[in-house]
Amino acid sequence: MWVVARRERIDMFIDENKALIRRMFGEYSSPDEDGGHRDHYETYDGKTIHTRTERSRSSFAGASSNKVDACESAVEIVTPYWASNSAGKIRAIVNTQHLQQAIQQEVCQSVQTKKCNNDCSCEQKYKWHRLLAYDPDDDCKGIFMDWFLFPSCCVCRCANPIKK
Repeated sequence: MWVVARRERIDMFIDENKALIRRMFGEYSSPDEDGGHRDHYETYDGKTIHTRTERSRSSFAGASSNKVDACESAVEIVTPYWASNSAGKIRAIVNTQHLQQAIQQEVCQSVQTKKCNNDCSCEQKYKWHRLLAYDPDDDCKGIFMDWFLFPSCCVCRCANPIKK
């Protein structure tokens, strides 16, 4: 029951502060069918609306067709609901039917590959994202911007031959 009450308070805050939310985020627009990454995903209340599907990294514009990544990774777009902020505090990420915050992330699929082996290994890199959040322990704070760390890319790193 408390989840529903908090969700209603978040929706009410967004409704009461439409101008502020619009200045912060602009108008939300989903990628069109030509963008190729709409399907279906679960919203904050568990209902399925749409999802962005996983793509291989090389299918993105600008990727060279005659080169391959040394590390295997999965690229996906997610709408997080909970995350640990820069201070290590768990926060609810605001994702409602009217305001959805999506993160593109790339996650390493293995530690080593045929091209990244021996003294080398695939390492996960991370990127900070600023998202609208809610403190589940303090309703008085309302919703606010906070920083969260998400996987951004997978790189092949090799031992430094000088330090051996």
